[in-house]
Amino acid sequence: MNVTNEEPITMSEAKSILEKRKKEGDLEYEQNVTYEYLKKMAKLSEKKVEEMRNELQTIEILKPRHIVKIIDILPDTEEEVKLLFEKEMTNLKKDEIAKIVEIVKKFKK
Repeated sequence: MNVTNEEPITMSEAKSILEKRKKEGDLEYEQNVTYEYLKKMAKLSEKKVEEMRNELQTIEILKPRHIVKIIDILPDTEEEVKLLFEKEMTNLKKDEIAKIVEIVKKFKK
């Protein structure tokens, strides 16, 4: 199998892909273990993920991988956002951090 494209996806999107494959037939062992994990850990519906992604994309400094990380972890304090980006080469401003927290709280309800 050759990798032709690589794009970060959220846990909810991965769960959805595995659900579709499960309907088509049995999952491989690794896929089934991953699916069971994602059923427990993916917190948002695909619709909410898409809406949240759209809102986070308004923060220009965020790359797609940053957005996926935020959606998967759902940091709801400024300290958690700072920790999330601690090792990144991204300099988020205080207002950008506050906006991320506001968006996460909106969708985490």
